[in-house]
Amino acid sequence: MAARKTRAAIADRLIRLLTDGGEWDGTEQEEATLLALLARLALDEADLDALHPLTLQEQAACLFETARALLCARGKADPQQIRQILRRTAPRLQERQIDRLCPALLALALPVIELLLRLQRKDGSALVHQLLACATGAQQPLTQEVLANLTYTLEQRMAELLCHASAAELRRRLADAFRIALPTTQEIVERKRLEFAAHRNLPALRHVQVPYDFDGRLGGECTGHEVPSTKGRALNWAFPFADPRSEMWAFYDAESRPDPDVLRYVAWRRLTAGDQFQIAQGPVYQIRNFWQTGPISKVAGIFQAIAHEWMMPWQLREIPFIGGTNIFATRELILRIGGFDPAVLTEDMDLGARAWLQGDTWPEFLPYASSEQTPPTYRGFFRQRLRWGSGYLQVCEKIKADSTAPAEKRHYLLRIYWWRGPVAWTLCQLLALLPLVAMALGLTGHLDARAVPDWVHTVLSSYSVFYLAFALFCLLHYRRFMDPAPRKVQTAGFAQIFLLPISAFFLPLPYSASLLLKLLHRAPTTWVKTPRTRE
Repeated sequence: MAARKTRAAIADRLIRLLTDGGEWDGTEQEEATLLALLARLALDEADLDALHPLTLQEQAACLFETARALLCARGKADPQQIRQILRRTAPRLQERQIDRLCPALLALALPVIELLLRLQRKDGSALVHQLLACATGAQQPLTQEVLANLTYTLEQRMAELLCHASAAELRRRLADAFRIALPTTQEIVERKRLEFAAHRNLPALRHVQVPYDFDGRLGGECTGHEVPSTKGRALNWAFPFADPRSEMWAFYDAESRPDPDVLRYVAWRRLTAGDQFQIAQGPVYQIRNFWQTGPISKVAGIFQAIAHEWMMPWQLREIPFIGGTNIFATRELILRIGGFDPAVLTEDMDLGARAWLQGDTWPEFLPYASSEQTPPTYRGFFRQRLRWGSGYLQVCEKIKADSTAPAEKRHYLLRIYWWRGPVAWTLCQLLALLPLVAMALGLTGHLDARAVPDWVHTVLSSYSVFYLAFALFCLLHYRRFMDPAPRKVQTAGFAQIFLLPISAFFLPLPYSASLLLKLLHRAPTTWVKTPRTRE
């Protein structure tokens, strides 16, 4: 529902721009949609043999990604980045095919970028000239002048098509562009379902769409009016569609990449432990888009990976921790405790607590990691962690009010949750203030560094060296879980790791905010999907 409303608003704005003209003041999403529209137009007017053996859908995706990458790089084409786009979109391609497709994509991206800049009323002559030089360097048979003429001709034909297209035709073309620029999880799953169904010996996907009026309870009903969406609500609707022969259910996010051997391990544990193996939680490394995130998200991703790999095995000895993804649980346990709670913001934490309180089952550690993304911007990071913090407090309130669970168990969980939650958040926030306060006092002359004992300077210097070495170790250790990036991007990203004194203040800030909002009775109550980096 939300995606449909967003798309309708974007389509209305772009149609007005294309039919009435005017100044461009579009958002990033609108620019991406317009770029995808122009990419499809270019393919309609160009010779598609140049992009064989890509399918039309793959051609559109590759051309869109190439044009966007060139725009973001200000015309500095990186051949390796274009090759990565081709490998990601069509893994079946051979190296010689990629060698042939790269210059063709560069040449087709030129009129797309030039027309986009013209529609945005921007002077792109310098950018286009730089791109022409890159394209002719990659495609030797074409001189720069010939390619410039071809670019101009194709751009004019595309502009003419847009000029004579009706509003209905533009809306139809924009609907196709949305599936390229802003695909929903449902569209991606449906595309993969059809792809898998066309081949033998591939997994069978079942695509289930949740009705807008489903009340969210396991075995619930449709109410006739819209019900706020949550992850727990969607899962409760999907459970009845599972194969009745299944014993274990696995839970992953849409962008998760599980370890290839995790199913073998779970099968072995189930066969050897039997009914004693009920629920397991594995580590999750939110670092796959590490090089595409901001400095605070980088530090947060590294710290979370360390916590999950090194601390989770010990943490699971004290609390029934469930983290939302890379979870395996028995069908019998899930149904026995009533599925997920559709009303809480952290349905995973609630599931772990109820598995012990109601199901008398303690999660065990799953020694196989899964990788996923972390929010690329601090705004997305803040909203995600604010939801986690608010949901954490929400589950604590729920446990406190649950008179059906044994009092001894409830008191134990509340005590552990209190120390690991509000107390730890407050302490971390106060400690994070110390470097900033010391820095401010030093800059304003209120703190004389000479008054600090020599041994303190030695300790701080040693800590800096230790942190540098530890940061380098972590990057090398988790590098295989990160998507590749150009060397310049990696160098800049590594430098951002050393913003820890500043980042350390912002990391616990969402949790501190959740405490404050709870005290003010303004805690968030709706579940918001976390923005991700395009893959």
